Amino acid sequence: MQLSDWFSQVQYLHARREKGLHPVNEMNRFTILVCGLFCGICVSLPYTFDLYTTQLRDQFELSAGDLSTVSTVGLVFFFFLLPFSVIFEMFGPFANFMICLATGVIGTVGLAQTFSGAIPGNVTTISMFYAFLNLASGLIDTTYISTLFEVFPRNRGPVVCLAKVMTGLGSTIFACLSTTLFKGSLIGFIYFLCAFIAVVTVCASALIVLPLYYMNWWRLRGKSAEEVALLRTTKPLYEYKFVPVRRLIVGYAVVLTLIVFFTVETPVVSYVSRLPRSVELTIGVVVSLRAIALSYEASASERDASAGAAVADAMPTGGNASDPRYPGSTVLDYLKSLDLWLILLYMFCVSPMGIIMSYNGSTISIAKTGNPRSTQTAALYTAFIGLGNSVGRIAFGLFEAYVQHTKGLSGRRRVLVTAALFVSPTLATVGGVLLLVLPGKLILLPYIVVYIMNGFSAALQALIFTCLFESFHNTLYNMAFMVMVICVIVFNRLLFGMYVDMQHRKLRLSASQECNRAVCIETPFIVATCLAAGGLLVAGLAHVRYARFVARVQEWRPGASKPTKCCSPHSRP
Repeated sequence: MQLSDWFSQVQYLHARREKGLHPVNEMNRFTILVCGLFCGICVSLPYTFDLYTTQLRDQFELSAGDLSTVSTVGLVFFFFLLPFSVIFEMFGPFANFMICLATGVIGTVGLAQTFSGAIPGNVTTISMFYAFLNLASGLIDTTYISTLFEVFPRNRGPVVCLAKVMTGLGSTIFACLSTTLFKGSLIGFIYFLCAFIAVVTVCASALIVLPLYYMNWWRLRGKSAEEVALLRTTKPLYEYKFVPVRRLIVGYAVVLTLIVFFTVETPVVSYVSRLPRSVELTIGVVVSLRAIALSYEASASERDASAGAAVADAMPTGGNASDPRYPGSTVLDYLKSLDLWLILLYMFCVSPMGIIMSYNGSTISIAKTGNPRSTQTAALYTAFIGLGNSVGRIAFGLFEAYVQHTKGLSGRRRVLVTAALFVSPTLATVGGVLLLVLPGKLILLPYIVVYIMNGFSAALQALIFTCLFESFHNTLYNMAFMVMVICVIVFNRLLFGMYVDMQHRKLRLSASQECNRAVCIETPFIVATCLAAGGLLVAGLAHVRYARFVARVQEWRPGASKPTKCCSPHSRP
């Protein structure tokens, strides 16, 4: 795409048609996907917090409550993104990526200067810079994911989950690099994160663009009604155009090789006491090369048939449309809907378990095992966060693809996507029970269960709004993040952080001693486990309501036995 065409969608569309090319440029979609994978790695930065905790505690004499405060403040900024929905809806992704560039650089440079002693290190300054870093990561997530929703509506499940898998693997990649290439150099590692964020956000701002049919305030400027109508005619092309299967297969193959590699590498680096420096450097180089290989996952070409440039020729003859979705012409329509609030309540029930365990891994391990805090243990848990998250995200992506391509004899889905709502609360309940009853030497098992749940839940959260609701996906996605803000404050700081500090005082431990008794963490996990069990009831109600909605819409429409397209924004069953 030429630079002039980047600003003029009409000119770009005319140029494609004059050349006899399909309006949907697969090269551009491929570039957006690859750039999205690296954005996914940036989003994993909050999961690396455990890599800093040992040095934070030792260098600045922070308590477990102080560490909880730092992580809570950061996570609030990571999830409090609803105001940026206005920017995205009006201007598109470019402005948000520029904000990510500024906040990411400020956060990483500030943290590095704090660790080096140039800036006084205390809870306030560390929380502030960590908040900047988290804001950049969270905004990258909601911006690139919301763009993928629109660019790949037909294959949103496999594509979005492939990108979200990289968020899971990102923490594993960073944990591996911190213990190999940057071993003993936390400041150097943070400056590396700064450079990585800067490169990714600059590339994303230029390459990740909304599809031609997506109209916002910025794009509507200076366009006639005929030009707007012309661009909107390309929407069916995106809705029915599949991503080349080979590209997805190669992409998932690269991801699976990374998962296998890290499954072997993580325990070795964590538990082998004297690993030669040459071996550590080799592992770091291999990780870097495997991550770079994402950009070469498949070749793209312009072999689109010229005859397919017309909209009519691109429309399918069979029924491949999605299930009906809840209609709504404004955000207020959805705010009045019980179904939206059920999904948000579901997330409130499921999220606490994953939040507590993901951001307090070392503290929980100390309480269950009695072993002291160490950099190797922190890297181990950070790496397994990535592996478990990746498995969970892949699982939901495969499930969503199965739902989209499986129909019964009547032409209706055998399974609805809301059936996936039961998985996360089940895993969270099982993980919580295992953590409470198993001895400390088996603590890794509940960790893995909850990490898989975390990945599955993150993928579901990213896709459920596009599957169930007709429009305003970016705003609804950010509303889910607001639920996460509440969960982080209530369960991570007020429940877990304050309870651990209270038990620390009850046991009369000194400031330098960790709370190393199981009683220090029992109550927060009992509460989180009970909430997860309650999430099963909410999931059942949401699933039944959606199943009835789908049945009503299909019976109301003419030819209800055939596969049907989603409801229009103004239609009512």
